[in-house]
Amino acid sequence: GRQESAERYQASTRTAFHGKALAIVRSGTRPGTVRVTARADGLRTGTATVRARRARDRATTPAPEFRPEHPASVDHPHADASYSGRPDTLPAAVLDGDPATGWSNGFHKAATALLPAFDGARPEDWISVDHGRTRGYDRVEVSFTVDDGHSLPAAVEVAVWDGRAWRAAKGARTGWATASDAPTVITFDRLRGSRIRLTFTSRHPGEPRGAIRVSRLETPAA
Repeated sequence: GRQESAERYQASTRTAFHGKALAIVRSGTRPGTVRVTARADGLRTGTATVRARRARDRATTPAPEFRPEHPASVDHPHADASYSGRPDTLPAAVLDGDPATGWSNGFHKAATALLPAFDGARPEDWISVDHGRTRGYDRVEVSFTVDDGHSLPAAVEVAVWDGRAWRAAKGARTGWATASDAPTVITFDRLRGSRIRLTFTSRHPGEPRGAIRVSRLETPAA
């Protein structure tokens, strides 16, 4: 989707644009199983297997069911996010205990010959922590950076993965921090699961100051 990109369409790698990339895979001369593996720095590897068919069989053969394989094993806890604005603000930084590093969805694109500069905040993004085992959750402490390019979110929604679906936290109570990088404490009715996800709504969507940065995220076991 990046209009000024000069990368080849048939290359074996591709630079993501706004955190997304699309791969169109074609088999060789024979039908059979095709395994596609995607790798990116800072993200867990993903693999999917699809069945390639002869072109003349496509009109009569039902489309194969798409079943992504389990991702490669990772160390836990493991942080993930819907989007990162820069390569040096990946979600893993919220777990390293260093307030100088952190995850941010702030994005800035300099002007090009074809497109103007852009640095507006995304309306919504999420960040999650996978603990790799079932445990209890009833509290999360999240430290937000507040500066010229980042602000507190307008709202935070908490959900816990119970092995089958994301369950929204009930009875949530938020104690907002009064200083940058100080913990905002969110408590809620106890839930059991292996992952917790926080969805942030920007206070100033479309404006540079509406980006969100998390310097630290702690989830004490309940």
